[in-house]
Amino acid sequence: MTNLRDHLDSIRDRLPISVVIAPYVALKKRGKVLIGLCPFHNEKGPSFNVNDEKGFYHCFGCGAHGDHFSFLTEKTHAPFMDAVEILTKQAGLTMPRFEKENDQQTHDDAKDAKEVLYNINEVACLYFEEQLRVPDFQTIRDYLKNRGMSGQVAAKFRLGYAPARGLVSVLRQRGFRDEDGVASGLLIRSDDGHVYERFRDRVMFPIQDSRGRVIAFGGRITSAGEPKYLNSPETSLFHKGRQLYAHNMAVSTVRSGQQFVVVEGYMDVIALFQAGITVAVAPLGTALTAEQIVLMWRTCKNPILCFDGDNAGRKAAQRAAMVALEILKPGFTIEFSFMVAGEDPDSFLKKNSSADMRDLLRHTTPLTDVLWRVFMDGRNVSKPEDKAKARQDLVQLSYKINDPEVRYFYLQDLNEKLQRAMAQKIKGNMQAQKVLIHQGVRPDLVKKITDGQKILLATLINHPILLSDVAEQLMSLEIMDEKLDVIRNFLLDISGEDHHKYNNIVSLLREAGYGDFVDQEMTQGLYIKARFAHTSSEIDQARSGWQEIWQFLERNSQLKNAADEVSLELKTELNQRSWQSLQSVKRQQAGLI
Repeated sequence: MTNLRDHLDSIRDRLPISVVIAPYVALKKRGKVLIGLCPFHNEKGPSFNVNDEKGFYHCFGCGAHGDHFSFLTEKTHAPFMDAVEILTKQAGLTMPRFEKENDQQTHDDAKDAKEVLYNINEVACLYFEEQLRVPDFQTIRDYLKNRGMSGQVAAKFRLGYAPARGLVSVLRQRGFRDEDGVASGLLIRSDDGHVYERFRDRVMFPIQDSRGRVIAFGGRITSAGEPKYLNSPETSLFHKGRQLYAHNMAVSTVRSGQQFVVVEGYMDVIALFQAGITVAVAPLGTALTAEQIVLMWRTCKNPILCFDGDNAGRKAAQRAAMVALEILKPGFTIEFSFMVAGEDPDSFLKKNSSADMRDLLRHTTPLTDVLWRVFMDGRNVSKPEDKAKARQDLVQLSYKINDPEVRYFYLQDLNEKLQRAMAQKIKGNMQAQKVLIHQGVRPDLVKKITDGQKILLATLINHPILLSDVAEQLMSLEIMDEKLDVIRNFLLDISGEDHHKYNNIVSLLREAGYGDFVDQEMTQGLYIKARFAHTSSEIDQARSGWQEIWQFLERNSQLKNAADEVSLELKTELNQRSWQSLQSVKRQQAGLI
């Protein structure tokens, strides 16, 4: 048997590191070293150095550094022992046995079994992709389209469809045993020995490893039924606590200097990707694990955890904070970004732009603040014994951090927060928060809202044929101005009567005492702002213009309700999450002007 370390040294001695790197980087001689463009980040000038004499590479731009083996594992995402095997052959050596003969045979058998699973998952993935294109399954394509997904993005993520039956036959035709299908998690064997498909009538999301190989699947049901999402069981390839959905797609962008963004679901990842944010990953049906955080730390020192703005999202953030606490090390952390209450990235991007999403992700909450929130949840520090208990608990919390240096500074930071809390001091920016809490809608936005409501009413007066089409939307409109509300109600009453009244609707308004609106509001100034409202406009133009104004007013109403909800929460308890949510809503309201 051969010692692994001795074998690695033999490879280094026989194989220049430049030979390993040359297939991936165009190298040029400069003195005693070779230089080229770094393969781990985007750059215009060569800062990547390769030193054959010393057997290492180093990038002066991004700090990437290592030897033969680290280059291959980082560049190709191959497991370490796979890289050793590749470089052994490249060096002209024979892969030695590092174990006893019997153990090695077991290892080889397990490796062969894994290859079968890789192959069967790939065949299944191709089958699911093919089914998504079958004419009979147009409703499934429509489902994805209605979710806002383009065909190009669906193909990029290799989405497919699993019909109720068919996979068993396909796998058998391709020479796979039923046992292989069961081992892969794609098939289930019943008590009577019958084999059937695990995924039936579901949109399929392939889960890939760091090398892009399909190792498992997630399936979403498109009709009523539970569970909504179903994942493959754990296999020799798939360990749900160690992998992240779309990690293989996000890692190249992250290498260029961006941060991972961890979201809660497959559709959130895809929605962000479609919006140009190509760094999103997601856990696989479980809470975020320490292994998944460490996986991200290999290429990103401060991934962002983006959670839904509801109570479940806050609890998930707290759980993630406690998981990260135990593995913290100097220079590595996690950050948090919280969505507006009731939103996730997928729903948020259906109502807002990618720029709004990027803005939200820029305003992150550090780990120490989330830990403080967890620590203070339900805690009272008004009495001396409460203060003593809080200080004692704070020390206990800090000792969950294994690294002594990080533990020291976290304890110092949290202790300062406790001191301020016990002294009932409020940070300077809290006053600014209170101002924002009580701040009303900006006057220029109020005017735009009022003008929009007048335009809607004028459009319907001049084009009453639209009344029956938009009556429900008109009824849901929030109108604070009493005079405009009276006109709205008058039009709603008209919409339920005979259409012959539409021909003299202006006369009916005057008879009812609402002529002032016609004379004072339906003037040239209104038609300059909204030409479609005028009687001379075509009905399609009027309909399109009306809907555009209504959507603006509806969006403002949603934002106002969200701001009111968060403001009410802040009036009872000032906290960072709600403060950031309110800031985000206010920015979106400002964007309406």
